[in-house]
Parts: sequence; C-alpha cells; structure tokens
Amino acid sequence: MYWRIGGVEHYVLNLEEVKGVARPRPRSATFSGTQDSTMGVTRWASSPCRQLLAGATAQGVYLWNHKPFAQLSSLVYETTEFGRIVDLVWAPSGDTLFVALSRGYIYELSVQRRGDRVLEYVFATQHYFARGPGEENGIGGVGLAQRRTFRLPDTNSDVVCAGAAKYAMVATGSHVYRMTWAGALKSSVTVSEVYGRGGDVEVVQMGVLGDTDMEYFVFSDGSVRIIGNVGDSVDMVGDNVQTLDGLDATALDYSATSMMMAVGTTTGTVYLYALEGKQLHRVGRADGNGRVRALRWSADGTAVACVHATGHIVMRTLLGREVNSTRVGDIEFVAWGVGARVFAAGARNAWGLGFARAMSSAGNSVCLFSDDMVLVQARGVDEGAVWRVEHVAASYAGANAPIRVAACSADGRVAVAGTRGMAVSTGHGRWRLQRAARERIVEYTALAWSGSHVAAACVDHARNTARLEFWMGGRALDAPAASIDLDARAVVVSAHGSAVLVLSEHGMLSEYALAAGGAQVELRRAVDVAACGVDAHCVRQVMWAPGACGDSGAAVVVVQGAQLRVVRDGRASTVGRAEHVSISSVNIGSMHSAVWWYDGMQVLAAPVSLDDF
Repeated sequence: MYWRIGGVEHYVLNLEEVKGVARPRPRSATFSGTQDSTMGVTRWASSPCRQLLAGATAQGVYLWNHKPFAQLSSLVYETTEFGRIVDLVWAPSGDTLFVALSRGYIYELSVQRRGDRVLEYVFATQHYFARGPGEENGIGGVGLAQRRTFRLPDTNSDVVCAGAAKYAMVATGSHVYRMTWAGALKSSVTVSEVYGRGGDVEVVQMGVLGDTDMEYFVFSDGSVRIIGNVGDSVDMVGDNVQTLDGLDATALDYSATSMMMAVGTTTGTVYLYALEGKQLHRVGRADGNGRVRALRWSADGTAVACVHATGHIVMRTLLGREVNSTRVGDIEFVAWGVGARVFAAGARNAWGLGFARAMSSAGNSVCLFSDDMVLVQARGVDEGAVWRVEHVAASYAGANAPIRVAACSADGRVAVAGTRGMAVSTGHGRWRLQRAARERIVEYTALAWSGSHVAAACVDHARNTARLEFWMGGRALDAPAASIDLDARAVVVSAHGSAVLVLSEHGMLSEYALAAGGAQVELRRAVDVAACGVDAHCVRQVMWAPGACGDSGAAVVVVQGAQLRVVRDGRASTVGRAEHVSISSVNIGSMHSAVWWYDGMQVLAAPVSLDDF
C-alpha cells in the first residue's frame, strides 16, 4: 500500500526553444522557433527505467528528467507534409523513441546519454542534439537525435495511436501495424478484424500484457478486446479472443508484476482484472467521480494511480480499495518514478507527489518508507498513532536514493537499501553505513530482520555473484557476521524465528539459519516452487506456517500477484484473493496457527492444524 506524504510540487512546463548547442536541421523537417503554443503537451510517455519523461506537442518532442524535474532536450519541427505528432512510445531498451505522425509516418529518435563534454554531430541531415536548461543543475546530459523516418503502407488513413512492447504497434483508422524496433514490418491486420464485428470504430489505446503474447485494444466505443497467441500472424477465433463489453473504457494499464489489469471508465469506475492462464477474471471494482483519464500501476504491482477528470489523483490497492485522494489540477497523464514518487501532467503544468509504502516488520509496529526517510508507528498511544520519522543519512541517500527495500526490527531499528549499499539505523536518528568500497559494488535486493541480525540478499557486481549476508544490527557495518553464496538473485526474503526464507528469481525457495554461534550460515532445505507453477517475479510475500519450520512436510504460503496460494507436497493450490497475508499463533487444542488475509473487502482467517503437517 502507498500513502501520500509531504506536499505537492508544481511545475510550469517550459515549451520555449531550448538554448545551447547550435542545431543542425533534421532530415525530415526544418527547425522552427515558432510552435503550437496554445495546445501544449498532448501526449506523454515514461521511459522503461522511469527516470525520463517524453512529451509531445503537435510539432515537437521534449525530454525531462523525472527527479529532480528538469528539461533536458527538445526537438521541434515545422508542420510538414508528414502531419502533426499524435503519439510517441519508448522502446524497451530506453534508448529509442518512436514518434507517430498523423499522415502515416514515424520518426525514429535516439535518446543518448552524453558525457561531460558535448560533441556536436556534423552530419546535419541525419542527427540533432540540444542541451537542456536542466543540465546546469548537475543532471547528466541526455540528447535527442533524429534518425530514420518510416512510412507505413497505408498513408491515406491518419495514425491514431501507438503502443510499445517487445515490438512497436501503430494504429491508423483502418489498420494495426506491428513493427520491430529496427523498423521492419512484422505484420498488419485491419481494425475491423481486431474489433470482430461491424461498426465504425477507432483504436484509442493498445499494447501487450507484460511478457505474454496477448495484446489489448481499447476502442472508441468503450469496448476492450484481448487477443492471445499473437505472433507473425493472428488467429482471432475461439479462446484466443476475450471481449470486455459494457465498460465504456477510457484508459487501461497492466502490471506484469501482479498480473493485474486496471480499466478506467467514463463514469469514474475502475475495474480490476486478474490474469489467470490466458483469461482475465474480474476481481474488483472501485467507484469514483469523474471520467478516468489515465491510470498507472506501481512497479511492485501493489497500487494503481488513477487520474479523474475532476483533477484528482486517487491511489488504489491492487483489489481497488481507495487509500488516498489528492486534487491537483487539470491532469491527462500519470506515471511512477523510480521510487515511491508519482508524476502527473497536463498540457502546460506538471505535479510531483511523494508517497510512502509499507516495509516488512519483525514487530507489531506499522513501518513505512519513502525515497529518503522512514516512518515507524509508536504503540501504546490511546489518542491516535504517533510516528517516529527518521531521515536516512544524507551521505547515503544523496548517492543511493531512492530507497528500494527496507525492513524494521521488533525494537524499531530500520535497515534500508537504495541503488547500492545498505544503511542501518540505531533507533536514535543516527545511521550506520557500510564502507564506500562495498557501497559502490553491492546491490541489496531484499531485507528482513532475524532477531538481532539483518538478513540481506544482495548481488556483488564486482564478482557477479548473489549472496545472503547476516549483519549484526548493533555493530559497525564493516563486514557481515556470516554469508553464503546463492545460485541466483533473490527476490524475496522473510524471517520466521531463526529460519530465513529466500526465494530466488528461478523459483527456488530455500531455508537458511545461522549456525556455529552465528559465524556460519547453513542450508536447511529447499523447495522448487517454480515446479508448482509459482512465478517468482510476481511473488510479494512468502512464509512457512509457524510451528512447522522443523517439519519436512510444512506448507509454504505464497502471495503471488493478487492470489493467496499454498504449496505443499509438490502442488500449489489457490485459496483466494489477497492484498496482504499474515500468520499468527493460536495454540488452541491441535490448532497451532492461523492464516489471516485481506481480500479487498474483508479480513478472513483459516486455522491450521498440526494434523495438516
């Protein structure tokens, strides 16, 4: 879950000519200082790394840094025979932009990072560079370079929109084209074939559901169609097609992490769908006010930011529950930054909002972390929650923000990790830091407190190895107390008493514990949950049932996307939908524990008997 903290930052978009390096003319258009100043930015796209934002007016393409927000570069065209700019999309590599023009043409722009010294291109008919005003603020230089211009086979029909995935998609009024990012045409299909029935409709949004071979299309009549098994040719019959009618859809986004799809409508209602196999099943509905203009899932797939025509940004959980709502202004676009930061924009204005999310906690306190601080809720206060706020040491946060993973101990100490290295609080506003040499090369991917130790899964980029390290929380972070090499990068770490569970990206769940007085790490057992159909990249929580840690037949409780699953005896069964799961001891007769979970509407519990093991 995400909670908004701090104020709202407001930016006025500067769409004037970017000053700096002399600009040679791009091949396909001539540079003009006059622009469509009344329209402003009509299309936005966030880079795959979530660090850059590209915006398009009818005549130009602009590039901004997300945080700090600053304009880096721009490329402005005169209106030519190619038409106005109608959409733009990023390649998955993050170094290419495809810009769709209304008359069936596509510009290929290269997004290139420069060093301290700017080298101008001499081949003026092919390339273009501009220095952005934001580069003077210590932000690395990023330039736009005009490369090739492609012409679609159907130039008599205006381009409507574009979509990005493993390949580029461009829709005109009559056809949908699929292209490689090298510019080769993969296939094409008529809009009427995709729509599957009679009627004069246009494609208003399209894309691919994550890493699947399933494409989605939102049509101008508000219907949504999902087409599976898409290859060089498309078979739009039978189980390959799923139509979602009666939605009056206006916006759609899919999270590959939680395998959830959110659909916004004209009435303000947001529908949530879970992808199971090749079919989407509705699992949630959230009513709202005002047409949904845009929505976007967070990187971890646990929250979706929804933009309404009323000017509100509404944060919802993966099953639709509203967490908070903020009114900022006339918004058409929303995107997530690298950390817990949301960017919203309209034609002439933009806003930045900071959020905090929950971290794993070994105690009963509610603990949150943002990009550069942690919040721990103090207990035992009758008049309401009291938060202890600790700003992460500036020497660490300045070089490694945003904070990506965090964990809280039973006594309120916090361990955090950003882009590199780790920091551990002493509980009194002070932080212990690792040595600079380790901080530069070690990336921590998951953290959990096991007693007085921090169990930290990491990747050593110098040795190209993955490890599990145990650090004493009350001592200097000079060297781990014990460590063990892992076969693959860890995605989830959880602690249960003396047992530490590590789920690797390959789907192997291993149980470790400290031995030899805390000087060694021993492997107790391992379970291949991938063989049971568990996708490790979509797992948010994993745990043994308490009291069964020494039992060879213990069950593994897994939260995969929005599903609560139990893995036992080589099989995985789905119990139901879940946003969050916890296990507590009950000790009533033969009942030793209970599994509690929230399914979006109510809290459910299932007692677990010793007989089950």
